[in-house]
Amino acid sequence: MGIETVSFSPRAKGWNTFHSFVPDWMINMNSSLYTWNNGDLYLHYTKDLASNNIYNRYYGVSYPSTITTVFNKNATDAKVFKTICLESNRAWKAELTTDLSTGIIEQDYFIEKEGDFYGYIRRPEGDLDVEMLSTQGIGELTSIASLTLTFNFDFDTVGEGDALYIVGTPAFQFAPEFTFIGNVTTYTSNTITVDAITNLPVSTDFIVTAKSSVAESYAPRGYYMEVKLTDTPGFAAKSAELFSISSEVFKSSP
Repeated sequence: MGIETVSFSPRAKGWNTFHSFVPDWMINMNSSLYTWNNGDLYLHYTKDLASNNIYNRYYGVSYPSTITTVFNKNATDAKVFKTICLESNRAWKAELTTDLSTGIIEQDYFIEKEGDFYGYIRRPEGDLDVEMLSTQGIGELTSIASLTLTFNFDFDTVGEGDALYIVGTPAFQFAPEFTFIGNVTTYTSNTITVDAITNLPVSTDFIVTAKSSVAESYAPRGYYMEVKLTDTPGFAAKSAELFSISSEVFKSSP
């Protein structure tokens, strides 16, 4: 871990804020914070007319704002986390982690409802769940030429945009390993063409197909959920305001 800048809050009686800038030196004079970086002197928490009053800009570099919190009410109950609701002046990107799975809500996934921003938790892109019906086996590959895979039998489990994987079992391991090949662009009854070959399969490799994990989403489960919010407004002069964050949660019934 590299050097980080943290600040102490007398009110909270703890170190509760991480900052994006790492100064060579800092000093507080007349209620103002000054820092040095590469020999240059900077005054913090002041209007920057040259950069159009941009927030979170340090030493000429703009950074996103991040806030991390945890939902852990009734910690001994397994729960289903369905949504995130932000009482804010704009949407944030939400990355979610439970003790069992992960989820994501991109900024443009949120919908504004009565002044709040509401979004359903989705699976991250590329999250492969082999227990779901959205993942289906095709069979052993017969041959491959350029970007086209050919099989000696017909199938109907493939769709445009699906991801293809090689299934293998590494030595001294019992669990199968899935290696990404590429995304389907076109297909026939016994051939599949992908957009690019990330990992080259060979004949007799067993191939499976998986639908988009974002489209085939389900709510994450777990005993707790850690939420990381990231505000990336670009070069917006308007500051971000976040008043509260909530989630629609119910007890999981296996």
